[in-house]
Amino acid sequence: MRLPATMLAAACVLVALCTTVAIAQTGKGSVRIEVTDSSSGRLPGVAVVATGADGQVLAKAVTDRTGGLVFPALTAGPVMLRFRLEGFAGVLVGVTVEPGAEARVVQALELAPIAETVDVQAAAPVAEPKPLPPPPVRSPPRGPLMKPVPQHDRDSVCGPSKRNLGTEPLGTIRSTRFVAQGGLYTTGTQVIVDGGTLNGLEVGQNLVVRRYFRVERLAGTDTMGEHSAGLVQIVSASERSSIAVVIYACNELRQGDFLAAFTPELMRPPDPRGVPDFDGAARILFADEGQILGAPRRLMVIDRGLTHGLRAGQRVTLFRRRGRGAPDIVGDAIVVATRIDSATIRIERVNDAIESGDLAAPQIPAPGPSR
Repeated sequence: MRLPATMLAAACVLVALCTTVAIAQTGKGSVRIEVTDSSSGRLPGVAVVATGADGQVLAKAVTDRTGGLVFPALTAGPVMLRFRLEGFAGVLVGVTVEPGAEARVVQALELAPIAETVDVQAAAPVAEPKPLPPPPVRSPPRGPLMKPVPQHDRDSVCGPSKRNLGTEPLGTIRSTRFVAQGGLYTTGTQVIVDGGTLNGLEVGQNLVVRRYFRVERLAGTDTMGEHSAGLVQIVSASERSSIAVVIYACNELRQGDFLAAFTPELMRPPDPRGVPDFDGAARILFADEGQILGAPRRLMVIDRGLTHGLRAGQRVTLFRRRGRGAPDIVGDAIVVATRIDSATIRIERVNDAIESGDLAAPQIPAPGPSR
């Protein structure tokens, strides 16, 4: 007997609903993953392995031609995702799986450093030396248990900021724990920190890695900015030293970088477009370390912050003043992080390069129609 189309559709909906309810009741959730390269191009063929807090492998799969995959039924709780693709640096990130919900992870992979091969020519020895016995096989150290990291907007961590003179570093990165890597530390690396419980550090604490950099010729004088290099979590702490795991690196972490408090800033949609308040404009101070000009997706610092009413998600109009004429608009941006007297903006659109000294007018709601 052939069922009518309406009854068949209703049955399919009922089966899907029952499956969803069953997954929620059994404490499972799903994770949807999208992998790109540093230019936002989709990456197929990336091997992704999901492990639980106890190190047990929960699932593994490979991204499809669109760079995506889905783990449909993972046990609720903290899950670590390891990304591997030949030619790219491996990445380890954490995500919290909620029962009956779908978490979304968008991960960019960076090209792996290219090792240089050097050919050395020499005369052959007269007699071959006896082969050395093979080195003992040692099991790799088991990774520490990690606590889930709150979801947040990475641009609020990875951008430059005005130097905060009122805070003291909580610790300083000394070296890697296991293998030297030329002073650069990537995701999943364990690092030794000069600083422990006496400095206020504790296991499970997430901290931003920062360093100072010199900003030249700002208003005729040099000044100092802060660059955020990544996020780490403390996994072991004594009174004067600690071990931390790199959650992610914005670009590179270095020996001597210092640790600062981490305040998660949730990713939120930008405000609706409004009218630029040119009279309340802020001044653009500088771009990130090693950058001079602003371009789309770059982050820059402005000289107004919380005390001036700026907040994350607010739109700003970028412009210049030329004599007494109308403002010359050169682009727009969005506020991604704020401090008391400064803020970090992400440039969205430009029609000219943005420089220090250009202006950023906060957008305010457009006036409604008059009655």
